[in-house]
Amino acid sequence: MAYGTIKADKITYDDGGDTDVNVSDIVAKASLASPAFTGTPTAPTAAADTNTTQLATTAYVQTELGDYAPLASPTFTGTPTVPGYAPLASPTFTGTVTGNLTGNVTGNTSGTAATVTGATQSSITSVGTLTAIDIDGPYTQVAEALGALDIDCGTGNYFTKTIAGNSTFTVSNVPASKSYSFVLELTHTSGTVTWFSGVEWPAATAPTLTTGKTHLFVFHTDNGGTRWRASSLVDYTN
Repeated sequence: MAYGTIKADKITYDDGGDTDVNVSDIVAKASLASPAFTGTPTAPTAAADTNTTQLATTAYVQTELGDYAPLASPTFTGTPTVPGYAPLASPTFTGTVTGNLTGNVTGNTSGTAATVTGATQSSITSVGTLTAIDIDGPYTQVAEALGALDIDCGTGNYFTKTIAGNSTFTVSNVPASKSYSFVLELTHTSGTVTWFSGVEWPAATAPTLTTGKTHLFVFHTDNGGTRWRASSLVDYTN
């Protein structure tokens, strides 16, 4: 057995015949532990759907990607399912939803913050019950023009009507067990006015109305319309 340093340019090993290997070629080889390759290293391409620790070449990756739809304009076949995700039709969300929603949104929304911006605001038809509302900006109400003499409380809080003869007003769809009020803008051409039942005026005296004028009436109930407390601003010039 010999110890020390051997200086050689080539090493010959016996593989059934003498084979010379340059020492410089051995030095240029990558180490087994954490090798750092340069150039364009190649490897055998694994069979499709291989699930081992075998190296994945770019050819293998491209084959596997062929099994997936692209993010942009994907075309699905068969019956695609997405476990754990909301369906496109009538989805039910939980947790915190961020981003933009398009289309029609119905149902209940709960949480500490909700912001609706853009054109969506004008197309909201119902929001259910809201609590602790802070409004920054104008609050508007569509003026509901009455076609007849019935005031449908389910349609709004501001109503307009022109009368040209004796008129008896009624109310319908009064919210039950809630505080509700509305304004009636009355253009009074001619005739007398008879109010719906349950109306109470200050000092139990109904206002005197002048024909040819416009009047504003405010009505409020907190018991489903059994009693209406009313006030008036009368005789505005038309």
